[in-house]
Formats: sequence, C-alpha cells, structure tokens
Amino acid sequence: MLSALFFLALSVFAALGGSEESVISDQAKLQASRKTVPQQGYRVHEISRGDGTLVKEYVSLEGKVFGVSWKGPTLPDLSQLLGSNFAEFQSSVHPHAGRRKATVVHNNNLMVESTGHTRAFQGRAYLKSLLPPGVTQEVVQ
Repeated sequence: MLSALFFLALSVFAALGGSEESVISDQAKLQASRKTVPQQGYRVHEISRGDGTLVKEYVSLEGKVFGVSWKGPTLPDLSQLLGSNFAEFQSSVHPHAGRRKATVVHNNNLMVESTGHTRAFQGRAYLKSLLPPGVTQEVVQ
C-alpha cells in the first residue's frame, strides 16, 4: 500500500514523460500563475511565480510532456520535474559536481542541462523519443 501511495504522489505532478493534465498540479504546488502558449506541433505551459521563478513545460499535441525548463532564484525540485527520469539523471551526474558548476547529462534518450548559483538558476531537460515530429530540442529553453 505504501508503494502505491508513493507512485500516486509521483503521478500528480507533470513531469518529463508525464501527461498534460498534471500541469495544473504543478501550478498549484508552485502557487503560481499559468498560461498556455500554442506553438506549431506542441504547447508550452508557462508557470510563473512572483519571485521570478519560471517553469516551462513543453507538451506534444498527444498530451505528453517532452521537455521542461526552469529559470529563477532557486533550483526547482528536479525530482518533481524529471519524474521517473530522476533516478537516471542522479546516476549519471558526476559525484563531485558542485551546485556552482554546470551539470550536464546526455544519455541515449534523456538530456539534462542545469547551471547556476544562488538566486540565478536555469536549466532544461527533454526526452529525445518524445520530441514531436518536426520539433527540435532547441525549442526547450
């Protein structure tokens, strides 16, 4: 039962590879405003807070989150944003990488770039296999 609750809690948040419906849960968790910007072949949900935090979730027309990006004064909860991909991210990060250094993970499917320092963090992540047809990774910013 405990493991079922754990997986239910993970599914509440829109995470890389997750469904579009859960973007609203991220907005509530961040206590932020959200606007949706339609693009050619996908949608971008921009979740912004008064403190300058901006999280963008890139969603295919099929309703899958293929990319996320963040920018703001604090590093967001990457386990929330990366979802089931967080373990792969963690295992790929060099153990001596500090918070002031860039963290880059380029695996077969998962790409994560994160950098920053106090009050100035930014990063992006995407799954190559979920990029919509005709959409390149450069859109995830």
